[in-house]
Amino acid sequence: LISLADDQGCAFRFKSHPELITHKNALTHDQARELADYAKQQGVELIPEIESFGHTRYITGVPQYARLADRMPGGHGNFSAVTPVAPETLKLMSDLYREVAELFPSRYLHGGCDEVNWGGSALSREALKSKSRDEIWAEYLNSLDQVARGLGKEFIVWGDYVLHKQPGVLPRLNKDIIVMD
Repeated sequence: LISLADDQGCAFRFKSHPELITHKNALTHDQARELADYAKQQGVELIPEIESFGHTRYITGVPQYARLADRMPGGHGNFSAVTPVAPETLKLMSDLYREVAELFPSRYLHGGCDEVNWGGSALSREALKSKSRDEIWAEYLNSLDQVARGLGKEFIVWGDYVLHKQPGVLPRLNKDIIVMD
């Protein structure tokens, strides 16, 4: 796995969203392509990981996306999240996935989705009036899976929440999502 974006920022310079918090030594497109090509020549499959639900301060730390922050007061530690029911969230993730899918030949794309603390935003609180946390969570992950599949990638998520802390999500997930525990 090559972690490209998390709470601390992006280790990859997204052309589609240069406004995201990015490390000063983040990979350029050319460097990422060279690294992926080199790995392939060595028999190593680099699987790009873009945190897509939790660990998303690289997004919500940017003023124009601060409204997408979705932290439940008193929730799990200081874990972060983006609002899963905001249409802009899926659009943004689609842009990031598309860009990475073009550079990394792996058949997989890892969406992270671990250590998530969500449900505090106005949009999420409103959605939770008519759907359960499990339903919203699964719908969001299934939407991310559809994006990845549309790019020819198999979608992977971490298993900590969907297997152990929020197990009601698991039976609602698309059966082709790979849960890594």
